[in-house]
Amino acid sequence: MAKLLFIQLGAVLAANDGVGIKPLLGWRDWNEYGGSITQDIMLSTMYAIAAPFPGTNISLKSLGFLDVGVDDLWQNCSAYGPMNWTYHDENGNPVVNTDRFPNISSLPATAHALGLTAGFYGNNCACADHCTDLKCFLGDVNAVVSWGFDSLKLDGCGKQENIQLWYDLFNWTLSNIPGGKPILLENCHNGPRTGTPAAQSPFGPFVPTQDWCPFHMYRSSSDIRPQWGSILSNLQTIPPLAAANLSRPGCWAYPDMLEVGTTEDGIAVLNFTEARTHFGAWCIVSSPLILGMNLSDTATLATFWPIVSNTEAIAINQEYAGMSGTRFYESAEVTHFSPCGWGPEFRNCTYASQMYWYKALPGGDIAVLLMNNADMPALLTLEWDTVPGLLSPQGSLVRVRDIWNHANLGVIEGAFVPDAYTMSRDSIFLRLTPVTAATEVD
Repeated sequence: MAKLLFIQLGAVLAANDGVGIKPLLGWRDWNEYGGSITQDIMLSTMYAIAAPFPGTNISLKSLGFLDVGVDDLWQNCSAYGPMNWTYHDENGNPVVNTDRFPNISSLPATAHALGLTAGFYGNNCACADHCTDLKCFLGDVNAVVSWGFDSLKLDGCGKQENIQLWYDLFNWTLSNIPGGKPILLENCHNGPRTGTPAAQSPFGPFVPTQDWCPFHMYRSSSDIRPQWGSILSNLQTIPPLAAANLSRPGCWAYPDMLEVGTTEDGIAVLNFTEARTHFGAWCIVSSPLILGMNLSDTATLATFWPIVSNTEAIAINQEYAGMSGTRFYESAEVTHFSPCGWGPEFRNCTYASQMYWYKALPGGDIAVLLMNNADMPALLTLEWDTVPGLLSPQGSLVRVRDIWNHANLGVIEGAFVPDAYTMSRDSIFLRLTPVTAATEVD
């Protein structure tokens, strides 16, 4: 592996490199496989993503799910060199578990041959890494570039917390290392912003500012789990960031990977309506959409295929018109949930029984997601004048498109009143087009 011998670090304030302009779509292994990931699973997943779903000519690849990422425990966790580094040798090079990954460079090679990209993972080895030496940063950057990976998730358990240094090193490779290219960086750790602007984000040291974002997506939340309280807890981290315009092209807030179709003991934990609402919520706040289900489990994939293949929902996720999407209504009625994440601090939580979310879209359309978090069915009505930015002074007519059912509901005046109650944890996903002239009414 070639050595990076001399680095001149620049004051890069934002990842304005053409990467991550739209929220990333892809797959990563942790939510389904945890610590049992192998090279064979990764390669079979790549082939599954590139293959058409049975009976169609549509694949996850054709839908845009292109980045296939390995998560923790590709490493051979041990103690190396005089400093007992957990997965770097004494020269700072990462040590691969070759029993699980006999040829780790086959991951990007196979991904590229299939028209996909490959994601790598660092700053952790079973939450035990403590290397802070520049050697380890250099060894990791060398590995990512020389093996051919396209993106890198930097987790929160290790000590390589200087995200600016990570970006500067990858930026340096562009003109100094053969094969150097922009690497999509996921900031998944809460480290100090060493060597970055003095002004700190009010949201914490790991969150971008208006002029500092040397990464392309960043975790806004704690780790997700496939429970409704956890999904809501993670989702609630988005509105303050959206209000401050801190989730934007090239710098997306990310409430963690999707739990759509993930299983425990072979059984999907979220039912169809829960998974669909979860997917819609991530779509409407412009979150990266990172699947994690076992794609070789054809029965589970078939169950959730209508959700992950919904091109209208994905289009809303990928569109951008100056705001990333946020909540605009919460009911006074609340519902209690447990658990709400991992660990005792997330044992219980309470959230509004109904939440409404919106996102402005190009051309004047607005998407809305009406969520019923209650344990009982609810009638989810929506008055047009409560939707931020929807109506013009000319009138209160709105053309309505049902995203979940791929149906035009016609032009509706004043308010949307559904024909039926919405079941617990289900949602209504609409695309709204204001009608401003009588000639536009069908």
